[in-house]
Amino acid sequence: MKPARLPNDLFQAGSPIGSQLSRPWMRWAVFFFLVASLFGLLMRYYFVGGASILEYKHVLHAHSHSALLGWGFLLVSGVLVFTFVKDPFRKKTYRILLLLLALANIGMMSSFPFQGYGLYSIMFSTLHLVAGYVFAYHFLKDLSKNKSSTATRLVRCSICWMLLSSMGLWAIAPIGTMLGKLHPLYYLSVQWFLHFQINGWFVYSMLGILAYYLEIQGKAIPLSPRKEMTLHVSLFLTYALVVFWSTGKQEMLYFNSMGVLLQAVAYYWFLRPVQIHLFPRKKTEWTDKILLLGVLSLVAKGIIQIALVIPEVATVSLSIRMYVIGFIHLVMMGAVTFGMGAYALKQRWLETGKFSVMGWNILAVAFILTEVLLLGQGTLLWGKMGFIPYYHLFLFLSSILFPIALLLILVELAHRKHHVKNLLNIRVPKTQIQTNTL
Repeated sequence: MKPARLPNDLFQAGSPIGSQLSRPWMRWAVFFFLVASLFGLLMRYYFVGGASILEYKHVLHAHSHSALLGWGFLLVSGVLVFTFVKDPFRKKTYRILLLLLALANIGMMSSFPFQGYGLYSIMFSTLHLVAGYVFAYHFLKDLSKNKSSTATRLVRCSICWMLLSSMGLWAIAPIGTMLGKLHPLYYLSVQWFLHFQINGWFVYSMLGILAYYLEIQGKAIPLSPRKEMTLHVSLFLTYALVVFWSTGKQEMLYFNSMGVLLQAVAYYWFLRPVQIHLFPRKKTEWTDKILLLGVLSLVAKGIIQIALVIPEVATVSLSIRMYVIGFIHLVMMGAVTFGMGAYALKQRWLETGKFSVMGWNILAVAFILTEVLLLGQGTLLWGKMGFIPYYHLFLFLSSILFPIALLLILVELAHRKHHVKNLLNIRVPKTQIQTNTL
């Protein structure tokens, strides 16, 4: 039977976990995004106002951990839980997990700025890692109760990639102790974690949620196991670029070229029906525009990676720091933040009041401005054409918009009343609600 189309809010009303946990979960997520943006702003200030009492490298670690393990992990895991966990008696388990994840992130944001990788920061990082394992165990068990589909298969893979990425973290300590931090294996271990976190855990989760969003509207993505395998193979082959950067072995560029081309094909198979069904011209809702920005960021990621087929581009891509930062922000802030964030907005797990609208619009402007500056300046350096006048000042001023936007979103989450009671009062035939929760 074709799923009945209901107002987006009803999907939350039919999910007790989402209706009861979404507000505290998303508050913590946005809070850590705000913290990450403040650390990022401080890093940009180093190039405008000079050094501060905190060491730059320590602030960088605090920024990356708050963004990746605070905002990114909580946003993605929250959306997955509220979407696929149907049993209301599982609320206590995920509430405890939220507290553990929040505690770990508070510990990391409080210790990294002052000691970098030290006793306390490593202790809280390990706590987050263990909490991630516990989350994976419980979520996979709950996910198995859902009907198998493209969405559930992609989401299951995303959890697998999250677990696989952690191997890089466990390898860092023994490699650093025995071989030193300058050894290629140390760098490869760090990049293993980042590669499977960003391109695996986060991107696959976004693709799974997009697939689910279409499925509940009766427009499933016809992605066969063979086509899914194309995406999986591309994920492993594109890691070859990291191996090339670390070892200088030219043959790795051929594997990376095959990987990015396979990824482009897989993205086309997947995103073509998304573009057709989710973005008809008549749609003008602001959340659709936020979602479109997320999808376009994912498309831009694929296009940029195709350029790495050219050996000269692949060689220079890591040496220009602006390119590296711009690419990571393109995926994390562009694809994941706006893609997953838009879905959370549509389900009312994130609030949609006037402060939220202003916040998300400012966030989009800040993202676009900083991407133009980062990638534009990187291109100028590649072409040996110098710097954009007042580049660091413009980048700092553009970055001020991030905490402003996130404060507005956080204020909306803190003060607006939930609409669950109103949603439950909407009269919809029981069979339709049941159809959408299958």
